[in-house]
Amino acid sequence: MRALIFSTHTGGGHDAAAEAIRQALEAHGVQTQVMDCVAFGGAWLSRVMSGGDVKLVQHYPEGFGKIYRFSQAISTPRIKSPVYLMNSAYAFRMAKKIADYGADMIICTHLFGGQSVTHLRKHGQYKGYFAMVMTDYTFIPFLEDIRPDVLCVSHRAMLRECREKGLPEGILMPFGIPVSMDCRPCTDRAAAKRKIGMDPQTPHVLLVGGSMGAGNLPRIVSRLLPSLPDNARLTLVCGSNATAKAQAEELLGSDKRLHVLGRVTPLYDLMAAADVLITKSGGLTTTEAMTIGTPMVIVHPIHGCETANAAFFERTGLALYARSLDELTEKTARLLGSQTARERMIATQHQEIDPDCSMHLAAYLVEKTRLRMLD
Repeated sequence: MRALIFSTHTGGGHDAAAEAIRQALEAHGVQTQVMDCVAFGGAWLSRVMSGGDVKLVQHYPEGFGKIYRFSQAISTPRIKSPVYLMNSAYAFRMAKKIADYGADMIICTHLFGGQSVTHLRKHGQYKGYFAMVMTDYTFIPFLEDIRPDVLCVSHRAMLRECREKGLPEGILMPFGIPVSMDCRPCTDRAAAKRKIGMDPQTPHVLLVGGSMGAGNLPRIVSRLLPSLPDNARLTLVCGSNATAKAQAEELLGSDKRLHVLGRVTPLYDLMAAADVLITKSGGLTTTEAMTIGTPMVIVHPIHGCETANAAFFERTGLALYARSLDELTEKTARLLGSQTARERMIATQHQEIDPDCSMHLAAYLVEKTRLRMLD
Protein backbone atom coordinates (compact mmCIF):
# COMPACT_ATOMS: atom_id res chain seq x y z
CA MET A 1 0.00 0.00 0.00
CA ARG A 2 1.29 3.48 -0.92
CA ALA A 3 0.33 6.91 0.37
CA LEU A 4 1.06 10.46 -0.71
CA ILE A 5 0.73 13.31 1.78
CA PHE A 6 0.40 16.83 0.40
CA SER A 7 1.41 19.70 2.66
CA THR A 8 2.50 23.32 2.12
CA HIS A 9 5.34 25.28 3.74
CA THR A 10 3.17 28.07 5.15
CA GLY A 11 4.25 27.93 8.78
CA GLY A 12 5.43 24.74 10.41
CA GLY A 13 2.11 23.24 11.44
CA HIS A 14 0.97 21.68 8.17
CA ASP A 15 4.36 20.04 7.65
CA ALA A 16 4.43 18.81 11.26
CA ALA A 17 1.02 17.18 10.86
CA ALA A 18 2.12 15.63 7.56
CA GLU A 19 5.25 14.20 9.20
CA ALA A 20 3.22 12.80 12.09
CA ILE A 21 0.88 11.02 9.68
CA ARG A 22 3.85 9.73 7.67
CA GLN A 23 5.37 8.19 10.82
CA ALA A 24 2.09 6.53 11.77
CA LEU A 25 1.39 5.17 8.28
CA GLU A 26 4.89 3.75 7.99
CA ALA A 27 4.41 2.10 11.39
CA HIS A 28 1.44 0.36 9.73
CA GLY A 29 3.64 -0.77 6.84
CA VAL A 30 2.49 1.85 4.31
CA GLN A 31 5.09 3.28 1.92
CA THR A 32 4.62 7.02 2.34
CA GLN A 33 5.96 10.20 0.75
CA VAL A 34 5.34 13.83 1.83
CA MET A 35 5.29 16.51 -0.86
CA ASP A 36 4.71 20.27 -1.11
CA CYS A 37 1.51 20.52 -3.16
CA VAL A 38 2.15 24.14 -4.23
CA ALA A 39 5.45 23.11 -5.83
CA PHE A 40 3.41 21.50 -8.61
CA GLY A 41 2.56 25.05 -9.62
CA GLY A 42 6.28 25.79 -9.92
CA ALA A 43 9.16 26.31 -7.52
CA TRP A 44 8.58 30.06 -7.76
CA LEU A 45 5.00 29.67 -6.51
CA SER A 46 6.15 27.58 -3.56
CA ARG A 47 8.75 30.24 -2.66
CA VAL A 48 6.22 33.06 -2.99
CA MET A 49 3.58 31.30 -0.90
CA SER A 50 5.91 30.19 1.90
CA GLY A 51 8.10 33.29 1.97
CA GLY A 52 5.17 35.67 1.62
CA ASP A 53 3.28 33.98 4.43
CA VAL A 54 6.27 34.22 6.78
CA LYS A 55 6.86 37.91 6.02
CA LEU A 56 3.16 38.75 6.37
CA VAL A 57 2.90 37.03 9.75
CA GLN A 58 6.16 38.48 11.10
CA HIS A 59 5.80 42.06 9.87
CA TYR A 60 2.12 42.70 9.11
CA PRO A 61 -0.13 40.26 10.96
CA GLU A 62 -3.03 42.71 10.57
CA GLY A 63 -2.78 42.10 6.82
CA PHE A 64 -3.22 38.38 7.35
CA GLY A 65 -6.32 39.15 9.39
CA LYS A 66 -7.78 41.31 6.63
CA ILE A 67 -7.24 38.57 4.06
CA TYR A 68 -8.83 36.03 6.41
CA ARG A 69 -11.90 38.20 7.02
CA PHE A 70 -12.33 38.78 3.29
CA SER A 71 -12.04 35.03 2.69
CA GLN A 72 -14.70 34.35 5.29
CA ALA A 73 -17.00 36.85 3.60
CA ILE A 74 -16.81 35.17 0.19
CA SER A 75 -16.55 31.56 1.38
CA THR A 76 -19.67 29.61 0.37
CA PRO A 77 -20.52 25.97 -0.40
CA ARG A 78 -22.59 27.10 -3.40
CA ILE A 79 -19.68 27.91 -5.72
CA LYS A 80 -15.97 27.08 -5.85
CA SER A 81 -13.66 29.77 -4.53
CA PRO A 82 -11.00 31.72 -6.48
CA VAL A 83 -8.42 29.83 -4.41
CA TYR A 84 -9.88 26.54 -5.68
CA LEU A 85 -9.51 27.76 -9.25
CA MET A 86 -5.84 28.63 -8.63
CA ASN A 87 -5.05 25.22 -7.15
CA SER A 88 -6.96 23.31 -9.79
CA ALA A 89 -4.90 25.01 -12.52
CA TYR A 90 -1.79 22.94 -11.76
CA ALA A 91 -3.56 19.78 -10.56
CA PHE A 92 -2.79 17.96 -13.81
CA ARG A 93 0.88 17.87 -12.78
CA MET A 94 -0.12 16.23 -9.49
CA ALA A 95 -2.08 13.62 -11.45
CA LYS A 96 1.10 12.44 -13.19
CA LYS A 97 2.97 12.12 -9.87
CA ILE A 98 0.04 10.27 -8.30
CA ALA A 99 -0.11 7.82 -11.21
CA ASP A 100 3.68 7.29 -11.39
CA TYR A 101 3.89 6.71 -7.64
CA GLY A 102 0.86 4.42 -7.63
CA ALA A 103 -0.82 6.14 -4.69
CA ASP A 104 -3.58 4.11 -3.06
CA MET A 105 -4.40 6.93 -0.66
CA ILE A 106 -3.81 10.69 -0.51
CA ILE A 107 -3.85 12.74 2.67
CA CYS A 108 -3.82 16.56 2.61
CA THR A 109 -2.86 18.68 5.61
CA HIS A 110 -3.37 21.98 3.79
CA LEU A 111 -6.37 23.46 2.01
CA PHE A 112 -4.46 23.94 -1.26
CA GLY A 113 -3.66 20.27 -1.72
CA GLY A 114 -7.21 19.30 -0.79
CA GLN A 115 -8.61 21.60 -3.47
CA SER A 116 -6.26 20.19 -6.12
CA VAL A 117 -7.13 16.57 -5.29
CA THR A 118 -10.84 17.41 -5.23
CA HIS A 119 -10.45 18.76 -8.78
CA LEU A 120 -8.70 15.58 -9.88
CA ARG A 121 -11.43 13.39 -8.42
CA LYS A 122 -14.13 15.49 -10.04
CA HIS A 123 -12.52 14.84 -13.43
CA GLY A 124 -11.85 11.14 -12.83
CA GLN A 125 -8.06 11.53 -12.58
CA TYR A 126 -7.77 10.03 -9.09
CA LYS A 127 -9.94 7.19 -7.76
CA GLY A 128 -8.09 6.13 -4.63
CA TYR A 129 -8.90 6.99 -1.03
CA PHE A 130 -8.73 10.69 -0.11
CA ALA A 131 -8.43 12.19 3.38
CA MET A 132 -8.34 15.83 4.48
CA VAL A 133 -6.91 16.81 7.88
CA MET A 134 -7.94 19.90 9.84
CA THR A 135 -5.01 21.60 11.60
CA ASP A 136 -6.96 24.27 13.50
CA TYR A 137 -9.82 24.29 15.98
CA THR A 138 -12.13 26.12 13.59
CA PHE A 139 -13.57 25.71 10.10
CA ILE A 140 -11.28 27.73 7.84
CA PRO A 141 -12.57 29.58 4.74
CA PHE A 142 -12.87 27.51 1.53
CA LEU A 143 -12.63 24.17 3.34
CA GLU A 144 -16.12 23.53 1.96
CA ASP A 145 -14.54 23.35 -1.53
CA ILE A 146 -13.04 19.99 -0.62
CA ARG A 147 -14.85 16.67 -0.97
CA PRO A 148 -12.73 13.94 0.63
CA ASP A 149 -13.73 10.45 1.68
CA VAL A 150 -12.99 11.49 5.25
CA LEU A 151 -12.37 14.80 6.98
CA CYS A 152 -10.23 14.34 10.09
CA VAL A 153 -11.94 16.91 12.34
CA SER A 154 -9.77 18.60 14.96
CA HIS A 155 -12.24 18.16 17.84
CA ARG A 156 -15.75 16.83 18.28
CA ALA A 157 -16.90 20.39 19.09
CA MET A 158 -16.13 21.28 15.44
CA LEU A 159 -18.64 18.77 14.05
CA ARG A 160 -21.57 21.18 14.22
CA GLU A 161 -19.65 23.87 12.35
CA CYS A 162 -18.70 21.36 9.65
CA ARG A 163 -22.35 20.33 9.23
CA GLU A 164 -23.45 23.95 9.05
CA LYS A 165 -20.98 24.50 6.21
CA GLY A 166 -22.68 21.77 4.21
CA LEU A 167 -20.19 18.92 4.59
CA PRO A 168 -21.78 15.45 4.51
CA GLU A 169 -22.21 13.84 7.93
CA GLY A 170 -20.66 10.56 6.75
CA ILE A 171 -17.23 12.01 6.06
CA LEU A 172 -16.73 13.69 9.47
CA MET A 173 -14.45 11.86 11.90
CA PRO A 174 -13.22 13.77 15.01
CA PHE A 175 -9.83 12.08 15.41
CA GLY A 176 -8.08 15.31 16.44
CA ILE A 177 -4.94 16.99 15.12
CA PRO A 178 -2.12 14.48 14.49
CA VAL A 179 1.16 14.96 16.35
CA SER A 180 4.36 12.96 16.21
CA MET A 181 4.51 9.65 18.01
CA ASP A 182 7.53 11.13 19.83
CA CYS A 183 5.24 13.70 21.46
CA ARG A 184 4.01 11.95 24.59
CA PRO A 185 2.28 13.01 27.83
CA CYS A 186 4.71 14.19 30.51
CA THR A 187 4.49 12.03 33.62
CA ASP A 188 7.34 13.64 35.60
CA ARG A 189 7.89 17.41 35.28
CA ALA A 190 10.89 17.33 37.62
CA ALA A 191 12.64 14.72 35.48
CA ALA A 192 11.83 16.75 32.38
CA LYS A 193 13.52 19.78 33.93
CA ARG A 194 16.57 17.76 34.87
CA LYS A 195 16.77 16.48 31.28
CA ILE A 196 17.34 20.03 29.98
CA GLY A 197 19.80 20.83 32.77
CA MET A 198 17.44 22.74 35.06
CA ASP A 199 16.91 22.49 38.80
CA PRO A 200 13.51 20.78 39.30
CA GLN A 201 12.53 23.52 41.76
CA THR A 202 13.01 26.32 39.22
CA PRO A 203 9.74 27.91 38.06
CA HIS A 204 9.98 27.71 34.27
CA VAL A 205 8.09 29.83 31.74
CA LEU A 206 8.50 29.02 28.03
CA LEU A 207 7.68 31.73 25.46
CA VAL A 208 7.27 30.57 21.86
CA GLY A 209 6.35 32.62 18.79
CA GLY A 210 5.69 29.66 16.53
CA SER A 211 8.01 28.53 13.75
CA MET A 212 8.06 32.11 12.39
CA GLY A 213 8.71 33.84 15.71
CA ALA A 214 5.55 35.91 15.34
CA GLY A 215 4.51 38.64 17.77
CA ASN A 216 6.69 41.31 19.35
CA LEU A 217 8.71 38.84 21.40
CA PRO A 218 11.24 41.30 22.92
CA ARG A 219 8.38 43.51 24.13
CA ILE A 220 6.59 40.54 25.67
CA VAL A 221 9.78 39.50 27.46
CA SER A 222 10.39 43.03 28.81
CA ARG A 223 6.88 43.02 30.31
CA LEU A 224 7.12 39.49 31.69
CA LEU A 225 10.49 39.56 33.41
CA PRO A 226 9.58 42.04 36.19
CA SER A 227 6.59 39.89 37.16
CA LEU A 228 8.53 36.62 37.46
CA PRO A 229 10.15 35.29 40.66
CA ASP A 230 13.88 35.91 41.13
CA ASN A 231 14.58 32.17 40.86
CA ALA A 232 12.53 31.68 37.69
CA ARG A 233 13.72 30.91 34.17
CA LEU A 234 12.15 32.41 31.07
CA THR A 235 13.08 30.52 27.90
CA LEU A 236 12.41 32.45 24.69
CA VAL A 237 12.22 30.50 21.41
CA CYS A 238 12.34 32.87 18.42
CA GLY A 239 11.97 30.33 15.60
CA SER A 240 13.14 31.73 12.26
CA ASN A 241 12.85 35.34 13.46
CA ALA A 242 16.55 36.24 13.73
CA THR A 243 15.72 39.91 14.28
CA ALA A 244 13.66 39.18 17.39
CA LYS A 245 16.43 36.94 18.73
CA ALA A 246 19.09 39.62 18.25
CA GLN A 247 16.90 42.32 19.83
CA ALA A 248 16.06 40.19 22.85
CA GLU A 249 19.70 39.32 23.42
CA GLU A 250 20.82 42.94 23.06
CA LEU A 251 18.11 44.55 25.19
CA LEU A 252 17.44 41.91 27.83
CA GLY A 253 20.29 39.41 27.70
CA SER A 254 21.85 40.73 30.91
CA ASP A 255 19.00 39.25 32.96
CA LYS A 256 20.24 35.82 34.00
CA ARG A 257 16.69 34.47 34.17
CA LEU A 258 16.35 34.80 30.39
CA HIS A 259 17.55 32.13 27.95
CA VAL A 260 17.18 33.07 24.28
CA LEU A 261 17.06 30.40 21.59
CA GLY A 262 16.48 30.43 17.83
CA ARG A 263 14.80 27.56 16.03
CA VAL A 264 14.21 24.50 18.23
CA THR A 265 12.77 21.38 16.61
CA PRO A 266 11.06 19.59 18.21
CA LEU A 267 9.96 21.57 21.27
CA TYR A 268 8.84 18.52 23.24
CA ASP A 269 11.58 18.55 25.89
CA LEU A 270 11.18 22.28 26.55
CA MET A 271 7.40 21.95 26.72
CA ALA A 272 7.60 19.04 29.14
CA ALA A 273 9.96 21.07 31.34
CA ALA A 274 7.74 24.19 31.34
CA ASP A 275 5.38 25.05 34.17
CA VAL A 276 3.70 27.57 31.86
CA LEU A 277 3.87 27.92 28.08
CA ILE A 278 3.13 31.30 26.51
CA THR A 279 2.42 31.08 22.80
CA LYS A 280 0.24 32.23 19.99
CA SER A 281 -2.44 29.67 19.18
CA GLY A 282 -1.21 27.79 16.13
CA GLY A 283 -3.01 24.47 15.89
CA LEU A 284 0.04 22.18 15.94
CA THR A 285 2.13 23.88 18.65
CA THR A 286 -0.84 24.02 20.99
CA THR A 287 -1.87 20.42 20.26
CA GLU A 288 1.68 19.24 20.98
CA ALA A 289 1.63 21.17 24.26
CA MET A 290 -1.76 19.77 25.24
CA THR A 291 -0.64 16.25 24.33
CA ILE A 292 2.36 16.66 26.63
CA GLY A 293 0.25 18.37 29.29
CA THR A 294 1.62 21.90 29.54
CA PRO A 295 -0.41 24.75 31.06
CA MET A 296 -0.79 27.52 28.48
CA VAL A 297 -1.44 31.23 28.19
CA ILE A 298 -2.30 32.41 24.67
CA VAL A 299 -1.08 35.84 23.55
CA HIS A 300 -1.03 37.74 20.24
CA PRO A 301 -2.85 35.13 18.13
CA ILE A 302 -2.89 36.01 14.45
CA HIS A 303 -6.36 37.18 13.53
CA GLY A 304 -8.34 34.44 11.86
CA CYS A 305 -7.91 30.78 12.66
CA GLU A 306 -5.61 31.53 15.61
CA THR A 307 -8.06 33.89 17.33
CA ALA A 308 -10.72 31.23 16.83
CA ASN A 309 -8.36 28.64 18.32
CA ALA A 310 -7.67 30.90 21.30
CA ALA A 311 -11.37 31.44 21.96
CA PHE A 312 -11.96 27.69 21.77
CA PHE A 313 -9.16 26.95 24.26
CA GLU A 314 -10.51 29.58 26.65
CA ARG A 315 -14.08 28.21 26.42
CA THR A 316 -13.00 24.65 27.11
CA GLY A 317 -10.45 25.37 29.85
CA LEU A 318 -7.54 24.13 27.74
CA ALA A 319 -5.64 27.42 28.08
CA LEU A 320 -5.94 30.99 29.31
CA TYR A 321 -6.29 33.76 26.71
CA ALA A 322 -4.52 37.08 27.37
CA ARG A 323 -5.87 39.89 25.21
CA SER A 324 -3.28 42.43 26.36
CA LEU A 325 0.18 42.44 27.88
CA ASP A 326 -1.30 43.48 31.24
CA GLU A 327 -3.54 40.41 31.11
CA LEU A 328 -0.57 38.30 30.08
CA THR A 329 1.55 39.19 33.11
CA GLU A 330 -1.43 38.75 35.44
CA LYS A 331 -2.57 35.42 34.01
CA THR A 332 0.96 34.02 33.76
CA ALA A 333 1.71 34.93 37.37
CA ARG A 334 -1.61 33.44 38.51
CA LEU A 335 -1.06 30.17 36.65
CA LEU A 336 2.60 29.91 37.66
CA GLY A 337 1.66 30.49 41.29
CA SER A 338 -1.11 27.89 41.49
CA GLN A 339 -0.26 24.22 41.20
CA THR A 340 -3.96 23.43 41.53
CA ALA A 341 -4.83 25.58 38.49
CA ARG A 342 -2.06 24.00 36.46
CA GLU A 343 -3.12 20.46 37.39
CA ARG A 344 -6.74 21.26 36.53
CA MET A 345 -5.75 22.56 33.10
CA ILE A 346 -3.51 19.56 32.41
CA ALA A 347 -6.35 17.19 33.38
CA THR A 348 -8.64 18.96 30.90
CA GLN A 349 -6.00 18.74 28.18
CA HIS A 350 -5.56 15.01 28.68
CA GLN A 351 -9.33 14.53 28.67
CA GLU A 352 -9.86 16.45 25.40
CA ILE A 353 -6.74 15.57 23.36
CA ASP A 354 -5.97 12.05 22.13
CA PRO A 355 -2.19 11.45 22.34
CA ASP A 356 -2.53 8.55 19.88
CA CYS A 357 -4.51 10.46 17.26
CA SER A 358 -1.92 9.79 14.54
CA MET A 359 -1.98 6.04 15.04
CA HIS A 360 -5.76 5.90 15.27
CA LEU A 361 -6.08 7.94 12.07
CA ALA A 362 -3.50 5.79 10.29
CA ALA A 363 -5.27 2.57 11.27
CA TYR A 364 -8.56 3.99 9.97
CA LEU A 365 -6.98 5.10 6.67
CA VAL A 366 -5.31 1.74 6.11
CA GLU A 367 -8.56 -0.16 6.69
CA LYS A 368 -10.65 2.14 4.48
CA THR A 369 -8.05 2.09 1.71
CA ARG A 370 -7.82 -1.70 1.87
CA LEU A 371 -11.59 -1.92 1.44
CA ARG A 372 -11.47 0.55 -1.47
CA MET A 373 -8.79 -1.55 -3.18
CA LEU A 374 -10.99 -4.65 -2.86
CA ASP A 375 -13.95 -2.98 -4.61
